[in-house]
Amino acid sequence: MTIEITDTTSSTGTSTTRVAKKELGKDDFLLLLTKQLQNQDPMNPTDNAEFSSQMTSYSTLEQITNMASSLESFLTLNASNYKVQAMGLLGREVTALPSTATESITGTVSSVKFVDGEAVFTVGDQEISMAEIESINTTS
Repeated sequence: MTIEITDTTSSTGTSTTRVAKKELGKDDFLLLLTKQLQNQDPMNPTDNAEFSSQMTSYSTLEQITNMASSLESFLTLNASNYKVQAMGLLGREVTALPSTATESITGTVSSVKFVDGEAVFTVGDQEISMAEIESINTTS
C-alpha cells in the first residue's frame, strides 16, 4: 500500500504531489500527530488516554528506529571483525574436515578469500570453510 500526500495550498496556486511512500517513518508519524492536534475540535478535544496512547506509540516507534540503526551498525562491525579473524588464520596450521572428504586434513592456511561473505581458506590443495575447521595450532 502506498500513501500519496498532496499539497494544494502552494503559493503559486498549483498543486504539488510528494512521491508516494510504502512506509511511514517517525517524522511522518509526528507530522500526523501535530496535524491531528491542530485540527481537532476545540469543543471535543482528544481524550487524554487516547493522546497518551498516541505518544506512547510515537516513543515506541522512535526506539525501534534507533534500535534498528544500532543493530545495523553492529552487523557492519561484526562483518569486518569476521574478516579480521579469518585473515588471522593465514600462516597458521589448522585441522579441518572438508565436506568433500571422509578424513580430517592438517595443513597451513596459505590464502583466504570471501565468497558471499563467508571465508574460504586454502589448505594445501583443498578449499575449506570456517565451519569445517576443527582446530587451530596456536604454536605455528
